[in-house]
Amino acid sequence: MQKSNFLKYQLFLISVSIALFIYLLGLKFINPINQDWLYGKDLPIYQIGWKYFRADIWRFPLGLNPNFGIYAGGSIVFTDSIPIFAIFFKIFSSYLPQNFQYFSSWILLCIYLQLFFSFKIIHKLTDDLFYSLIASLFFCIATIFLNRSAFHLSLTAQWLILFGFYIEISSSKYKSILRGFLIVLSCTIHFYFTIILSILNILIHTFDFFNKRNFFLKIIKEMIITYSSLFVIMFIVGYFSIEAKDGLGGGFGYFNLNLNSFFNPIGSHNFGKFNWSFFFPAQKNLNGEYEGFAFLGISGFIFLFLFFINFKFNKDKIIFSNYETLIVCLVFLLLSISNNVNFGEKNLFTLPLNNIVYAMFSSIRASGRLIWPVYYLIFIFGIIFVYKFFKYKKSYFIIIFLFIIQIVDIHPGLLKYKTGNQYTNQKSDNFYVKDKIWKNLSNQFDQIRLIEPENDTRIFWKMTKYLMDENFSKTDIFSLGRTNRKNISFKKYELNALYNKKDLKIFDKKLFISDDLNIVRSLYNLYEKKLYYYFRDNLWLISSEPINDNNSKFDLKILSNHYEFDLNKKNKLNFENKKNPLGNMGWIKRINSNGLIADGFYSTVNFKTKGNNCSQDSKIIIEIKKYFPNYKEPIKINLFLNNVKKYSFLLNNSLDERIALDFDCSLSSTFTLAFEFENPISLYDLRKGLNRDKRSIIFKSILIIG
Repeated sequence: MQKSNFLKYQLFLISVSIALFIYLLGLKFINPINQDWLYGKDLPIYQIGWKYFRADIWRFPLGLNPNFGIYAGGSIVFTDSIPIFAIFFKIFSSYLPQNFQYFSSWILLCIYLQLFFSFKIIHKLTDDLFYSLIASLFFCIATIFLNRSAFHLSLTAQWLILFGFYIEISSSKYKSILRGFLIVLSCTIHFYFTIILSILNILIHTFDFFNKRNFFLKIIKEMIITYSSLFVIMFIVGYFSIEAKDGLGGGFGYFNLNLNSFFNPIGSHNFGKFNWSFFFPAQKNLNGEYEGFAFLGISGFIFLFLFFINFKFNKDKIIFSNYETLIVCLVFLLLSISNNVNFGEKNLFTLPLNNIVYAMFSSIRASGRLIWPVYYLIFIFGIIFVYKFFKYKKSYFIIIFLFIIQIVDIHPGLLKYKTGNQYTNQKSDNFYVKDKIWKNLSNQFDQIRLIEPENDTRIFWKMTKYLMDENFSKTDIFSLGRTNRKNISFKKYELNALYNKKDLKIFDKKLFISDDLNIVRSLYNLYEKKLYYYFRDNLWLISSEPINDNNSKFDLKILSNHYEFDLNKKNKLNFENKKNPLGNMGWIKRINSNGLIADGFYSTVNFKTKGNNCSQDSKIIIEIKKYFPNYKEPIKINLFLNNVKKYSFLLNNSLDERIALDFDCSLSSTFTLAFEFENPISLYDLRKGLNRDKRSIIFKSILIIG
């Protein structure tokens, strides 16, 4: 290409990129020190992950980020913070402003590269500068591209797919090196692109082998070099901070592609669903099929028609030969649909998968995303068909006309992305913590923690703005795409044990948070006034030292109130379809669980008694059953009342079992009933899932008889 043409198309691409960039973010949000737009959906995870990563020391592997998600196997990979950018900008961290974010710059880069590679593909196939520039515009307004720019920023790197297509039509003698480089590069951005490009790479090598374009040993050599390099880079950026099995997740067959996705204009951004189209009516879908959003628009439908017509009238190779194109599209289409085939709200059929096969597909849990290569092939083939089928002047007119009607069709969706509308919602601002007690607490405490560790809690989403603004050194208030499941579960059980030992050291320079009054009452029952308790913004703050705030008062009466049984009446409390009024740690309540589920090795309940029927022969009668009814081994249980061991037994069968304990209610008015489980079991132990949480019994009811 001549130098003058190079300057022309670069000027065009850069100008369009900047214009679309400003349109999408507005002048306010393009500012790299403005993080006020990074609050909706998953956006705060990216910035908070980067914040803790840049504040940490350099580690090896380079992507480790253990301070955001203590003991969870934290890595910059699992916050989707675009590892290649995070590592690069960490080098210059000391020179960057405190509120620096690189995500706006990332969006600009993705817009430009989306235009660049689409232009290069069309120009390579047409050798027509003007036509290629106009055609490239379809790709920067692609609905699947703009859709991800609202909330999955790393997934706006769909130029990686276009780059992969361009490599296949290039005449470079380094094609195999470029393929490998692209796959390796993709893992430093988002692993879904690695999956897509790896599938494409395997298909290409298969075509080469059967078409005798490459020898088998050469193909094996290229794949060994590519994937050994990939594993090295994956290690360096932090993919292996957790075990391989923890990288698997549920969702395959749920986050899939609906058969109506190409003509379903219902999309979404951070603040709700909307219709992208002026012409197409809204369609229904099921489950998490928003992940398979792939609305083509009216021009896209014309290109889809031309895509099929191409196989009859055009025998020339475009990116792949006709039959290779069909195979590529069919493979990605079937994987994106998954084993759960839906059309609109109707499930057509579901193919059952055994656990091993399901585990294999768990790495592509959001399989609906795999439709992206097919989407772009439809546009490329349609655009090329228009150019080749019509004379060049007519093709100019047609492609401009198709672009205009595409804009007209999808303009309702485009308006939802105007100057940052997709990132801000004033109504959601009331969701975050606001009380002045929170201000500058990172100056007083090194860490901010949860009383009961858990990934992706309601508390995290309530505190995202706060975690961005403060500078705690570590936190386990986090949300990670993948975690060390075992560590999270066992850390929770370890903390529970320390609480019950009344260990104060665990509170040193740490601020603990909970939104469960019963759990906070449990702590008060154990530590009493040795800890400080504050209730702000519907959250409890617990610390071993007072918080410096003039209005930091708390009501001990709320914490000392336990559920009270009147011994003059029949006192049976059923836990089915009820919240836990007895409080304390070591229990969870789930819908349709018929009671409280024991979580871990130690679970307790607190209660009070009152009435004149108190006697030494009072009784506590509990009704329990096995959590896993088909688990053959007996559950070993020890029962304690006010730290005195009262009963030991084996829970053998799956039927409800009633246990009666004698107690002297005259000794105290406040009681703690504790369950100690010697051998709780998890789904992982039973080889029925990846969940490491230990379960033993369902606590169905308690009856107090005076």
